[in-house]
Formats: sequence, structure tokens, C-alpha cells
Amino acid sequence: MNDFEKILKYIIWAGLGTICFIPLIIGQSFYYPFIVPKTLAFRIIIEIIFMAFLALCIINKEYRPKLNLVIIIFFLYLLSVVLSSLLAGTFYDSFWSNNERSEGLLLLLHLFAFLIIASGFLKKLKDWLIVFEASFFSSILVSFYALAQFFKFDFVIKTSSGERLASTIGNAGYVAGYLVFNILFGLLLLFCRKNKYLRWYYILGIMLQIFVVFQTYTRGGIIALMFVLAVFILYLGFYYFKTNKTVRYSSLAILILIVLLTGLIFINKNASWVENFPIFNRIASISLNSSTAQSRLMTWNSAWQGFKEKPIIGYGYENFYQPFDKYFNPQIYKRSGSIVWFDRAHNIIFDRLITGGLIGLVLYLGFLLLPIYFIWKYYRKTEQKGKYLIPVLFSLIIVGYIIQNFFIFEALVTYIPLFLVLAFLSLFTPSWGNKFSQSKQPYLVLITIFIIAFLPVVFSVNVKPIEANLELVKAINMSTTSEYQTAYYKFIKIIDMNTFGNQEYRQHMAEFIFGSLSNSKVDDNWKAQAALKMEQVFDKQIEEKPQSVKNYLMVMRFLDQSYSYNIERLNKSLELFEKAKVLSPTRPMIYHEAGYAQVYLGIYWLNQKDQQKADEFFDKAFESMQKAIDLNPQVIDSYANMIMILFVSGRSEQIDNYINTMEELKLDYLQKQFLEKMSNSAIYAAKTYKKESDYKWTLKFYQQLSQIDPQNPNYLINQALAYASLGQKEKAVEAALKIKEFGGDYAAQADLFIKDIEAGKYDPPKTK
Repeated sequence: MNDFEKILKYIIWAGLGTICFIPLIIGQSFYYPFIVPKTLAFRIIIEIIFMAFLALCIINKEYRPKLNLVIIIFFLYLLSVVLSSLLAGTFYDSFWSNNERSEGLLLLLHLFAFLIIASGFLKKLKDWLIVFEASFFSSILVSFYALAQFFKFDFVIKTSSGERLASTIGNAGYVAGYLVFNILFGLLLLFCRKNKYLRWYYILGIMLQIFVVFQTYTRGGIIALMFVLAVFILYLGFYYFKTNKTVRYSSLAILILIVLLTGLIFINKNASWVENFPIFNRIASISLNSSTAQSRLMTWNSAWQGFKEKPIIGYGYENFYQPFDKYFNPQIYKRSGSIVWFDRAHNIIFDRLITGGLIGLVLYLGFLLLPIYFIWKYYRKTEQKGKYLIPVLFSLIIVGYIIQNFFIFEALVTYIPLFLVLAFLSLFTPSWGNKFSQSKQPYLVLITIFIIAFLPVVFSVNVKPIEANLELVKAINMSTTSEYQTAYYKFIKIIDMNTFGNQEYRQHMAEFIFGSLSNSKVDDNWKAQAALKMEQVFDKQIEEKPQSVKNYLMVMRFLDQSYSYNIERLNKSLELFEKAKVLSPTRPMIYHEAGYAQVYLGIYWLNQKDQQKADEFFDKAFESMQKAIDLNPQVIDSYANMIMILFVSGRSEQIDNYINTMEELKLDYLQKQFLEKMSNSAIYAAKTYKKESDYKWTLKFYQQLSQIDPQNPNYLINQALAYASLGQKEKAVEAALKIKEFGGDYAAQADLFIKDIEAGKYDPPKTK
């Protein structure tokens, strides 16, 4: 072995070892600090070690990978999703993905290279045990960070998932999935290593990780872990140690205890000992009737409807939003702030059906399951003792992965151990075309192409997007300070870099502009110019992704909020609504936004003294809000919006119908956010139409608000004004006296108000 070959091997070993520790990487200066830096590190390491691996294959034919079944199936899967993405017409998004997911075809290409490297470079079980050892040690470190979160040591790392442990991975669900892999790696090492001290290390490491999985409160991860451990215990007790009665009976006792405890938890789900113990409570909450389960079922149904439209090749990568929008179930939308945008089906079957259709699903399941068949076939032929430890463990790894991903979707931290497992299993599968794969020429061609493309690829795939990502964080930080103009130009610079993150970056720029428009300290001329620029930026947003209803709704909101600078923005908003309605006819939110634009246009024409046009738009606004109510009658926001429209259009006599409906449906509309919206609309109506009923509604709403927040003097002020306008002078004075108790300016203003009442300022005009 020459020195150059040694160097190449060191590079590959170092790269493979470092990849195992990627879950520990956090980049606080990054946008999506738990995701982007991990993906960046993985891509760069793969690009480096792939070039080293190609060079090693040229020098030493021993490392030239065979075209085994696993490599071939994944290559075919990759081809199928590339084709479906091309035919979907959204190849750019499919290839690059975004910062939040950092997946797409780009990651799949790197994973394919990872698969080739691992299956070609690691030939012996002892080499594989080193890699599994590195992964297991990394998972212990991840678990220690999780433990720090459990003990509230925020100075170490603060959890990003509330009470659930998210460690350095940032998502409790991914932590559970990642640790299930490594618990089984630990069991493999426990039985393969003979050192008794190491065995204690593995046992303690496994116990720690089991504890952390339960503390993630991730149902899918807990179910997967309990299933694989139960099967493994059965295997140990009734097969591996079948001659040892103590082990057999102990295994049986453990399983019986687990079953009994689980049964007791479900039977006593309302008992205090279950409700007060978070893990038990989380297990007891597993139900098809839970809000999470219902949301999942509705999402899966959207995926199923989409699959029926494109059953063969699907919609392509990163395009789940298209069938989800088209077949959106309005029951998902509970209230303002509900999670209503899904870019994944949260289910391994439906995700593959959408991205690659039946072809993609069959290939992906073959990629996961066929290697299991061949490792069992191999061990049945060659295993002398007949204990089958390795095929059992690796079968459980794949089964656990599938169970976990029935409720969530993949991420890099679970892809890495999965591809290590499949690369290991590939050694037991048949291969074809060995004459080609063992020839030097393919590797010479590949390394030549790779050397030529290396720097441009590194720059376009890694350097430029990361620069934009880091700059965004700076821009967001600036936008929270008085440096709004500097932040504005930084946003423009980031977007002009034209990276794959622009869809996300424009959204953040819009949020910044929204905030600036409502800031009284910001110059009005600058606001007008910034709003115009944002409108132009948003035109590009929709042009790039014309099938995204999220984009249409975001732009509509911007146009509706900035129409004071250009009334035509409301008409433009309604044009976008017509397009959005075709893409997602059942989303209540788009009807809300259309209703806002229509009611603002009604107010505009009312101010222009054109009652006919005003009524036309008020009628349309009423229809839009009624449509939102009809789609899901359980959403209070829809009723509050309808009541706002009825007040503004001078139709307050219809409000009782909607208030009564909410009460019949037992909708709790007596909340600050809803009452303030309705009361503000009532004040507008009272000032505009001078109806007694509008003053009565104003009074009622502010009385209800005072019950919620009795220390708010503004609620009393509006009650006093309503009493005065209704001619109830004594009650108006009584309210004013309560306002005086707040002291200061409130007392002085209350005295003036009382004088105005006594002077008859609020008396209704005398009729002749």
C-alpha cells in the first residue's frame, strides 16, 4: 500500500466518522440552525470523500463497489423521482428543496454517493462495527444534551420543543427516530464485543437512550421502540438463550409487565396517576379521536386523493403541497394560528406515493425490504450456531424505521443511520454488471468530471446559498431594531443573490415590511416605496411557484394591508383570489382574505359617495365570509369576520343570527381577540350609520371585554361614550367616574367628558 492510498483511506475514514457526529452540529448564526448546518456539513463531507473514494477505486480495485441490488434499486428510485419532478414542471424546487427541509433531489444525490462509498469501502464486519460504534457514541452525546434539557440546564442547550427533549437535533420526533436506530446499534455491539467493561458502557448507553426516547413524548418513536424491544426480548428469551430457563422466564415476565402496564394506562387514562405522569399521559392519548390523529388522517386523505390523480409517477419531490391544497380538508383549520400548511404527508407510504407514485413507492419499499430477505437467506445458509442475531437486529431496525415513519417523515439525522444500515445489508445482496463496475475506466471518467466540476459545484451548492442564509439572520436581527432602512437593503441584496431560499427570504422580507407599515415612527414616503418594491418582489414569488396557495394568500394579505398606498392593490388581491380558489377551493382563509379586500373596496366606494358600488362589494364580502362559515362552521374567526362585515356594511340587524349560531354550537367567542374585532367594527358602524343598535352592540361588547380585563380603562371609555350616545346620561357619568379612579390624564379627561354630557353634547338631534 503506497502513501497516497493510505492518505485516501484516512480521508474516507475521517469523513465517515465525522458524518456519524453530524447530529451534534448546531449553527446558531444560521437560519434553521438545527437543520441547515447539518446538511451543509454532510454535503461537503460527501463531496470530499466521494472524490477520495473515486481516486481509491482507480488505485485499488478491491474498493470498486459492486452494482448490488441496493445500489441498483436506489438508482432506479432516484431516476423515477427525477422523472416525476421534471414532468411536474417544478424541477427547481424539487432539486433544491428549501432551508427548512434541506432535502430535495440534491440530498438524495448525496445520499446515493454515501451509499456507494459505504458499501464499497467497508467490506468486513469489524470495519462496520467501528462505524456503528461511532454512531452509538454520537447518540450518547446527543442523549446527554437531551438529559441537560430534562434537568433544565438551559446554559447547556435549551429545548426547542417545550417539555419534549429535542437535544441538538431540534425536533423531538427526529430525536426519537435517530435514537431507535442507535439503541439497536448498541444491542449489536453489546453482543459482538467481548470486553466486559465495554458491555457495561453499551448497557448504560442503551438505557439512557431508551429514557430519552420516552421523554421526547413522540408517539411514533415510542411505539416503534416498544415493538422492536418486545420482539428482541422474545427472540432472546425463546431463541438466543432458549436453553436458559432463567432468561426465558425473565423475558416472559418483562413482556407481561409491559403489556399489563400499557393496558392499565389505557384503561385508567383519566386517572390522576396517568394524567400527572407525562409519559403515561402521552401513551394514553394515543387515539384516532385525538386532534393530532384527526389532522394526520385528513392529511393522508388529501394525499390519497392526490395519488388517485397521478397514480403512476406522482407529483415529484417537494410537491406534496399541491394535492394537499387541492384536497384541503377545512376541518384542519380550527382557528387563526392553526397549522394548515403541510409539505409532507407525515407518512412514509403516502409521502412516496405523492413524490413518485406507485413506481416510487414500490422501488422505495424494495430498497428497504429486499435486503432483509437476502441477509436472512445468507445467514440461513451459513450460520452454524443458528442464532441469527445480525439478521434479527437489522430486520428490527428497518421495521422500527417504517413504524416511526408512519407518523412523521425523514430528516438527515435519520437518513444517515438508515443508509449505513442499507449499505451494510447491500453486502448480502446479489450484484450484476461486475465487469463494468470492476473496470478502472468508469472511475477515471467520473473523477475527471468531478475534478472539473468540483469548485463550481461547491460554490453553487454550498457557498452561495449559505452566504444568503447567514445574511438573512443578520437582516432579521436588524429588522427588530431602528435600522429598518439598512435591513431593507440587506433583504434586497439577499434576494438578488437568487438562491434556492428566495421563497422563504421573500416571506421574511414581507413580514419586515408589514411591521414597518404599522410603525408610526417610520417615514411614510419610505413606507410607500418599500410597499411598491415588496409588490414587485411578490410578483416574482408567484411567478416562481404559481401553484402554491400559500404564496397567493401571503400576497393577498400584503396587498390588503398596503392598499392605502394604491387602491388598485385590492383589485389585484381579488384577481389572485380567483386563481387561489381554483387551486384550493376549500380553504376558508382565502375567503377571509377575499372578504377583507371586498369590504375595503366597499368602504372606498362608500367614501366616494357611490352607494351602489359599495353595496356590490359588501354583498361579495358577505358571500365570501358565508362561504368560509359553510366550509367549517366551527371556526370563530369566520363568524367574527362576518360580524365585522355586517357592521361595516350597515347590516347590523343580521348580527344576532351569527351570535346565536355560535352560542348554539358552543363556540367560545367571548375572548379578547374576537370581542375587540367586533367592538371596533361596531364603533365604525355607529359613527358611520348613527344607528341606535350599533351603539348597543358597542356597549355590549365593551362590557364583555371589561369582564375579561377590568383594569383596561379604554374599555370603560368606550362604554361611557356608548351610554352617552344612547342618551343614558346617568350610566355614562357612572362609567366616567370609574375612569377617574385610574388617575392622571384619565381623571382629567373624565371630568371634561362629564361636563360635555351635562352640556348636552351627546344629546340626539331634535326632530322638527
